[in-house]
Amino acid sequence: MKYLPLARVESLIRRVVEEPFTWLGGGSLDPFQLASHLTRQYEHAAAQDEAPQRFTVYISPDDYDAIERELPAFQQQVADYVVLMARRRGFDLKEPPAVAIQARPEEAARSAHIVAHFDSPDNPSETGILFTGDGAAIHEAIRAADAFLIIQGRQHIALDQPVIRIGRRVDNDIVLDLPSISRQQAQIRWRQRYFVLYDVSGQGNTSVNGVRIQEHVLRPGDVVALSDILLVYGEGRDEPGGANPAAADGMDSTMLKPEE
Repeated sequence: MKYLPLARVESLIRRVVEEPFTWLGGGSLDPFQLASHLTRQYEHAAAQDEAPQRFTVYISPDDYDAIERELPAFQQQVADYVVLMARRRGFDLKEPPAVAIQARPEEAARSAHIVAHFDSPDNPSETGILFTGDGAAIHEAIRAADAFLIIQGRQHIALDQPVIRIGRRVDNDIVLDLPSISRQQAQIRWRQRYFVLYDVSGQGNTSVNGVRIQEHVLRPGDVVALSDILLVYGEGRDEPGGANPAAADGMDSTMLKPEE
């Protein structure tokens, strides 16, 4: 039997995500409610660094009959709403997602199952998430925040990019080559005016100030625990351009990925 590498298996699992959805009210499927639910996938996408390219929405035959006449326009309206709502949440989609609504006998009335489809790594799509606003303005805002991490009280690392990936794998921006750290442990992303920490390990080993988190807006003085590694988030150093102090014994396995 041929076994796939674990990373490949994980990427295949992430390609399709299914979740239930029930809409409010006694009428037919509402495009605004549906789009609002679909937009949540892009919040998850920010943490996982991937975006769904299309959605399949399975509803009951009766609910399908209620919208069948206007189905093409309905599906396009949902896709357009998703683009607008994602933009309000700080993400700009390169193109609207494809939305397909289908009847499935096992679905209950006024409820659905939504399947989010992700491209295969072997066949990437142009669909993706962009940061809203001008790139130069975003980098200027990041420089003005002058944010940094202190790892284990010894090593200072400037947060000067919109996305910082942290984990054990060597393709992360901050590599923590320690057994207790997941290959992809966390991400720090710039959203509007703040850096936001996301746990992407799927193991619940990321906490802030002693509380486990999935997503957290970072504030100066926050103590972040990635498993048993402690980091302190700060802003506004006196010498933002100064060199990082050398890592003390036991932390020489922590490194910044060199710039391309």
